[in-house]
Amino acid sequence: MTLTDAQIERYSRQIIVPRVGGRGQERLLAARMLLAGDARDIEAPLAYLVGAGVGTIAVRLSGDQDGFTEKIAAARELNAGVSVTVGDESEGRVDLALLIVGSEAARKVADEIVSYREVRAWVVARLDAPGKIAVIPGGSPSPRTVDASMHPGVGTRSEAADFIAMLATAEAFKLIAGYAENPSRATIEFDGYETRVRVHP
Repeated sequence: MTLTDAQIERYSRQIIVPRVGGRGQERLLAARMLLAGDARDIEAPLAYLVGAGVGTIAVRLSGDQDGFTEKIAAARELNAGVSVTVGDESEGRVDLALLIVGSEAARKVADEIVSYREVRAWVVARLDAPGKIAVIPGGSPSPRTVDASMHPGVGTRSEAADFIAMLATAEAFKLIAGYAENPSRATIEFDGYETRVRVHP
């Protein structure tokens, strides 16, 4: 896919970012992504990903969907070059799944997706205290085998939950854009707003 003049103008601020460039923007526009979680937790990530030009985004909601139709319409208006659908397409490739786990209902949806979906890369964010993000690039094992602590029941929401969700979204952006040449599996652990990154072999 070659960027059009209109796309170069629209995404110029991302294109000039070192290690993103035109090739990274082309990857973003060609990407198919699955975004799952509670409506309140995926609203800001959805707007960010649509604005960044992730080509196709399937949204899987885990709880109350009241008012989310308007948010999907707003996302479509934000960037007409991006396709946003509600519901997981059971067929076709998924380049990256961003699973934002902020409730027990979201955890159940995430577990269901992990058990049946073939996905090239994963970013899984736990919004309960103290908070954690698993970054699993393509070719790595599924989230079930990376870190067992990502799967227990959901506890009290972290005070940094919104920050964690957006940092997970930035990590998903980097994986799709090819920001790192050889990305490693990693776990980002939180103590409030402070982070510690553990890289896995």
